[in-house]
Amino acid sequence: MRDELSEEQIRSYRRDGFLVIDDFLDADTVGRLRTVLSEAVVGRGGARLPGEGRRSAAATGAGSDDRRRLLDALGKHRSKALKVLSQHVNLWQDDERVRRFCLDPRLGRLACRLAGIGGVRIWHDQTMVKPAWGAPTGWHTDTPVFSFTHPGASTFWFALGDADLRNGCLHYLPGSHHDRVEVKGDLRRLDGLRLLNPAWEHAEPTPCPVRKGALIVHSGDTAHAAGANMTPFARSAFTISWQPEGAEFNGTANILPEEILATLRPGDPLDFDEWNPLVYRK
Repeated sequence: MRDELSEEQIRSYRRDGFLVIDDFLDADTVGRLRTVLSEAVVGRGGARLPGEGRRSAAATGAGSDDRRRLLDALGKHRSKALKVLSQHVNLWQDDERVRRFCLDPRLGRLACRLAGIGGVRIWHDQTMVKPAWGAPTGWHTDTPVFSFTHPGASTFWFALGDADLRNGCLHYLPGSHHDRVEVKGDLRRLDGLRLLNPAWEHAEPTPCPVRKGALIVHSGDTAHAAGANMTPFARSAFTISWQPEGAEFNGTANILPEEILATLRPGDPLDFDEWNPLVYRK
């Protein structure tokens, strides 16, 4: 894990709102992570969120051929349906191996150094699989859908395979995090920059093709999108979004379960150690 940062990398992130770190994970680590995530997805049984109609592969009577297909969910399978992304959220709550990766304090320290904050909690993890022939992901920012609003929010995007212009690599609008938007992006529209901010209509985004093992960090306020997957193979990634320590509930439910939402009012701290534990503090 290449978790040390130069001052130039920190300046670049704060200027542009995103940072590419090549070879953040070595090939062996990526291979293990893919296997662990695939098995966690199988264990989840297709549910997007923890406890959401969970059925294990064993419970569904899946045979060995079915299991192999499920275990390939993060990789090379063909897809018949036109879809933007296949997502499973908070796998760290289901699988101890995913938990160890997501709650690694080195990741939290990296998020803190880039954003200039004192501590972070995990907000959620998420598989981000753009299927074969998958549709584009329209322009959006992350902050409007989070249950908190904080300039130090960020997302780590780990490339589990090569991502390029053919299979839907990420594109960013440099500096867009300096003009925070409160509207939610329409993921069906690639002309959505002007919907987020009319001043961005003629802006020129930066594509970020990366090799397997790269990490891309972006601010929760940075506008980003991804092209279509014009290949017969899935494009696989894994993300972790970070909540700065001390962030407060803004009234948006997002991924919070009903039992927690029932206890919250806008302005309350989001410090539920079982749901969003502290990962790093200076």
